[in-house]
Amino acid sequence: MQRRPRQIALVCLALALCGFGPFGPCAGGRLDGEPSPAPADWAFTDGIEQIHLETDPAEPHSVNAWCVALGGRLYVPTSMIRGPKTPSERDWVRNVTRDPRVRVRVGDALYERTASRVEDAAEYDAARAALERKYGLDPAERDPEREVWIYRLDPRT
Repeated sequence: MQRRPRQIALVCLALALCGFGPFGPCAGGRLDGEPSPAPADWAFTDGIEQIHLETDPAEPHSVNAWCVALGGRLYVPTSMIRGPKTPSERDWVRNVTRDPRVRVRVGDALYERTASRVEDAAEYDAARAALERKYGLDPAERDPEREVWIYRLDPRT
């Protein structure tokens, strides 16, 4: 029984080392895709379950991420249900803290963005509520030990 998780981990590692994007729960490297101008409104992501988020331009690291469009902007949370309960324990979050330049792949399109942690309480609450609606999460069942950060993916300047 122990072999299966190890085999999955080895396949994920091989895919990441070959330059593929994230695969399931395993992180990937540099994302491929068609560089595209950012849309004026991200509402087209309403029907998309996951996007790919690439951090650390020097040594690209990509992950699957949830997203929600709100007020024409795109938001990405740290894990709301799985993995480390403290966001700073995640590689992609540490990368964004050092260098906020990210790339987002939606379908075949790549968008260059800047990840800005949402600090304003009203904006955070609105984005969190929108994420919970989109992903069918009951706010009453939130894990009180899980800290969730939300990033707004702004234009690069």
